Amino acid sequence: MLVAVGILPLIVILSCVIMLVMVFARAERRHAGRPWLVFTLAALGVTAAAFLIPQDALLADRFGRGFAITLGLAVLLIALGTVLIRDVTGQTPQAWLAAGMFWLVILIVAALASPETRIGEANWLADLLTTPDIAGIVAFAGIMITGITLPSFAFYGYFRSKLPEVANRALLWFVLSVVAACGAALILSGQGLMMMAGLLALLLSIAGVIHAQTTHRAFDLRGRLFSVLRTLLLLALTTAAIFFAILVGDEMRLPSAAQSAALAVVIALLVATLYMPLRQILEALLRRLLGSATVDPTVAARKYSQQISKTLELKQLADTVGQALEDAMNVRRSRLLLVDKFEKGDEIVTLRLLTDTIDNGRDVRFQLARNSPILRRWLVERTPVTQFDMEFSPVFKATETIELDMLRALDMSAYAPILVDDVLIGVLACGAKRNGTPFYPHDMDLLATMADQTGVALRNARLVADLRQLNTEMQVLNRGLAATQQQMEKLDDVKTDFITIASHELRTPLAQIRGYADLVDTLNDDGMVDPDRVSGMVDNIRKATQRMEELITAMLDVSQLDVKAMDLRFTQASVESILRMAIEPLADAARQRKLSLAARGLRGLPVIEADMQRLVQAFRNVIVNAIKFTPDGGRIDISAEVRPGTNGSDESHVLVKIADTGVGIDDNDLELIFRKFYRVSDPNLHSTGTYKFLGAGPGLGLTIAKGVIEGHGGRIWVESPGHDMEKCPGSTFYVELPIKPADSARHIMSLGGASLPSHLTEPMPADMTLVHSGRNEA
Repeated sequence: MLVAVGILPLIVILSCVIMLVMVFARAERRHAGRPWLVFTLAALGVTAAAFLIPQDALLADRFGRGFAITLGLAVLLIALGTVLIRDVTGQTPQAWLAAGMFWLVILIVAALASPETRIGEANWLADLLTTPDIAGIVAFAGIMITGITLPSFAFYGYFRSKLPEVANRALLWFVLSVVAACGAALILSGQGLMMMAGLLALLLSIAGVIHAQTTHRAFDLRGRLFSVLRTLLLLALTTAAIFFAILVGDEMRLPSAAQSAALAVVIALLVATLYMPLRQILEALLRRLLGSATVDPTVAARKYSQQISKTLELKQLADTVGQALEDAMNVRRSRLLLVDKFEKGDEIVTLRLLTDTIDNGRDVRFQLARNSPILRRWLVERTPVTQFDMEFSPVFKATETIELDMLRALDMSAYAPILVDDVLIGVLACGAKRNGTPFYPHDMDLLATMADQTGVALRNARLVADLRQLNTEMQVLNRGLAATQQQMEKLDDVKTDFITIASHELRTPLAQIRGYADLVDTLNDDGMVDPDRVSGMVDNIRKATQRMEELITAMLDVSQLDVKAMDLRFTQASVESILRMAIEPLADAARQRKLSLAARGLRGLPVIEADMQRLVQAFRNVIVNAIKFTPDGGRIDISAEVRPGTNGSDESHVLVKIADTGVGIDDNDLELIFRKFYRVSDPNLHSTGTYKFLGAGPGLGLTIAKGVIEGHGGRIWVESPGHDMEKCPGSTFYVELPIKPADSARHIMSLGGASLPSHLTEPMPADMTLVHSGRNEA
């Protein structure tokens, strides 16, 4: 006994030194706290060293060996609890450390305040009931609370763990904490032999902790318990069979030795015959009761291959693979991850989850860096990897946290790469097993085999999906080509229509000029020249030439826009003045057509930098277009306002709206009307009158307006409910002009110092109606 008391503490101290070397020599497990392991070993060594203090020795003339052992034991339990809680929760337990330090301070203060402290001495617990000792009560209560708290934390970690390997660690922690609590209780007894047993229990507990913390895969406690239970039950069955055979043989003794031997052989054969099926039944029952049923790899691989080989649809293959994998591997869930076009030189691998419920059924994508240890395991070693290894193995210490979080969100336990011709095309992901056991090496081999079988099926399905995608793209391209061809044919017709209209527009004034010239010549020959008649003819000739000049000018303007040769001379101009100059020449035409041409909200608009002449031309073309496509008696409203900058720009702009009650524009023509020569109406219904309903025009006005406005850095567009000759839904043209043109605006000079004509500086009324049915409106 005395020898054990002296030798065992030395053995514990030596063991602490050996375990300390192991902590620094072995690869540190991911998330392990090496400083706390060192502190725990130091506390155990100090506790063991306290056993070497002579029983009659006093520390500070008042504390005996028992108090030193108890104090060391308290520090050890606090350090052990820190390691345990940190492993379970992943965070340093600040509250636990604070409570532990408070307990130690109270214990020391109570011991100093007590006249006599018998903590740890023989029978001190029994004496504590008769003679209350504050220090003893604090020590006993603290150690008991610690002994209850640590297993409770381990139990909590077991139930909250999602990975079976983590659950096994928590179960191991539970056993180690119970052993440590029992060891602490034995040491507190103060009895020599029981204290040695408690010290040995602490050594075994701390050794288990060091093992669990220096290797990411802890001792498989559940599997070992099952093996022990299986061995014990089989041993009991075998013993019972042998005992039964011996008992029967002893009861049935025969006269001769030969007959007895023959009977023994028969009994042995009968027992052996019954023993084999009974053993198989017992093993099957144990596997079912303990949830450790094994899967035949050959059968599972064959069934899996049969189920996925006939599927060519990509999403159907994902569902089939998931169901087949769950049946073959006996797992709760599984997924098929696809790799989006990963080449050997790519730095990022994008994994795509087709059918997933964590994001409302939508495809989920996440990325892995090329230098990721996970991707290196898949591409170089071509082996599966478990989620537990990713999070705890030192091999994966360099893995980015965001990658672990993305994979953790899938709630899977194992991943196997799908490689075809050394190219990663997908990943098989398995959830936890239904029986709660971890993935053993034979499970990982089976998963790798299934991943290889999935490679061919997945490649075929992706080829089919690519072909269908290509077919869809070709159909879209064909539709686009057909629409382009239809548009080209339409534009080709536009050119033909332009020749028809342009020839008519040119021939009409030419015929007028020739006719009046011939008439003047005839009157001159007959000596009947009348100055009044000649003056009227000259006016008509002048109008015809003016019409020809307008047409030729429009064609030249369009040609300048085509080569971006139209130069704009910018000067300060009033939007109100520009619109007045555009509207006033059209007043007579509006009055003749009984149209209401109204301009409102123009007062107070800021001065802009613009080419006034070109902007007047642009707005007049838009208003003329509204007049031509608005029936008699209709309405044209013009308004303007200042709008703030868009898309983060601080530059304000002026928005001008020109709304009519005309026949409207079809959706297909909203963009085409700004193309040169394009006309919505049938050119065969061509009318010579410029301002008549559906009147003449070469189809250049809106083209010029668009070019001039865009040359100012602005834009023009039109909105219309549609085209209807009867209901007349109308159209609204929007012109957006910057107050100050951008640097990219086309110009050759700035006339910022020029002044406007005096008749244009007078303000226009805020609400002005020019004409409606021949009368003015306020």
